[in-house]
Amino acid sequence: MMKGTAPPHLSSAEAQLTTIDMDFYINHTNHSTAYPDPVFLPCNNPRNVISPHVADIVDFVLFVGIFPVLVTCGVITNVINMAVFVRLGLADRINLCLFCLAVSDTGFMLFLMCGKSYALISLLDPEAGNFWQNRHRGATMGSALGFQAISNVITALIAVERCHCVLSPLKAGQIFKTKTMGVVIVMVAVYILTVLNTALGIKYQTVHVTDPLTNTSTFISHLSPTYLRHRTLIDIVYNFMLLAILPFLCLLTVTVCTTAIIVRLKVSATWRRETASNVTSVEKQDVSVTRMLVTVCCVFVTCMTPTVTRQLLAFGRTPGFLTTGHLCNLFKVSAASLHLLELINTSCNFLIYIKQSSGYRSALQMMCSCLTKNPRKKTGCRS
Repeated sequence: MMKGTAPPHLSSAEAQLTTIDMDFYINHTNHSTAYPDPVFLPCNNPRNVISPHVADIVDFVLFVGIFPVLVTCGVITNVINMAVFVRLGLADRINLCLFCLAVSDTGFMLFLMCGKSYALISLLDPEAGNFWQNRHRGATMGSALGFQAISNVITALIAVERCHCVLSPLKAGQIFKTKTMGVVIVMVAVYILTVLNTALGIKYQTVHVTDPLTNTSTFISHLSPTYLRHRTLIDIVYNFMLLAILPFLCLLTVTVCTTAIIVRLKVSATWRRETASNVTSVEKQDVSVTRMLVTVCCVFVTCMTPTVTRQLLAFGRTPGFLTTGHLCNLFKVSAASLHLLELINTSCNFLIYIKQSSGYRSALQMMCSCLTKNPRKKTGCRS
């Protein structure tokens, strides 16, 4: 390939390119559409408000120091959540939803940690870490984003169900049936995981780039020819629907429903104090469950609002706020920081259940008793 001539696109046959060719390619193709640019190079633009060194330090601290601890604790507690809700009975629609939420949260944490493990790999082999950093955009991050989207939808379903129970308790059981909610969750999960993994699998290609001046090489990712041919369709289904609109709608739904529930609970509490009416144990339990789910929704809104805002900014192509823009280091640092909030959201539900649900505590205590004593001699150890 002659220097000074930009290729129309890159293919696997053009794996050995120079950074000079790549820089020329970027400069002549950065105006194509409102989506990320074709090639991802190191963020060394002098207009960056954050230096590459600082961005690398943030990646190292979060992905090597903090993330493994959060993921380990989160996976363990979510597995406990699954076991407890199975014991409580998945015939109850809320138990089913919370069980599915624990499954999707676990999937998100595992695939996110797998995708971000390039920081740990780089400690042992920088070249292998660089390759994994570019290559993980396919299956690992596609699955991580997919499970996160599934968790968003499940949280929205929980908020809608609980809002309907509070505002219209007599009709809630007729509309939100356990079997129906289970079918909806499975269909949504299959669709989201299939679309995201397919889109990311065909969107990026990883190539090996050699710098002739320093005789050093690195791996970079670029948009594949298949993606470029069907760019509009893939971006509508992938960028617009699943990464921008769906998270925004889920966040909006959870916010509105949670606000309505809180207002109604305050009105009900005021009415009970004024009438001094006796509250049955069933009503107390229902209020307790509702408050627990409201707490889960509030944590979700707090942790996911920055993520949704960032996704909308990236989708709207804020000048320079891209992986190849002059704010790419800010883009990277914000992504890593928001992943931290997302991990907190997916790993703290266990503490909420322990604190606010007496039924959860009782089931967990029974499970612990069954593990420490002979199940045959312990009443209630068998579900």
